Amino acid sequence: MSRPSPRDALPATIRTERLILRAPVRADVTALVALADNRRVADMLAVLPHPYTRADGIAFVEIMARQQRLRPYAITLLGGAFIGIVSLGFEAWHPPELGCWLGEPYWGKGLATEAAGALVDAARSTGLFPAIRATAKVHNHASARVLVKIGLVKTGEALGGRGSDAGMPVAAFALGESP
Repeated sequence: MSRPSPRDALPATIRTERLILRAPVRADVTALVALADNRRVADMLAVLPHPYTRADGIAFVEIMARQQRLRPYAITLLGGAFIGIVSLGFEAWHPPELGCWLGEPYWGKGLATEAAGALVDAARSTGLFPAIRATAKVHNHASARVLVKIGLVKTGEALGGRGSDAGMPVAAFALGESP
């Protein structure tokens, strides 16, 4: 029997006290674009383009979100409203990388901590992910606080190497042991 891919080992849906994490779908595109097309959101992330267009949203939902190297979850409130994305990215020979963003109206309510913590817990419960890593721009104190609250430890700082992080100081965080 073959071992499931890391992406497929994760649950399809994750429920928390206030949230449902599920696969992004085409019906999310309007809300995704409305929340992601915000300079304040884009400035905190390495790979979110600005402006963020409907074509970007469709490409994310229909192409990026289905690739084996990424397992994104739409973060939705229990009532169904789309509020952001949390994901694990998979790269050969590295622990999975946690990523999370919320639309600005949802900042400061503990929702990122709840979503990211739930995904990390779900990933760790599979037994396949002894370690998880993340990065945050050094000036993104809110993301750093979220990562520490869910158990990651800051392991250092370096210059980022991708997207808008290229050449910018980023902090590295890790949870667990290296494989």
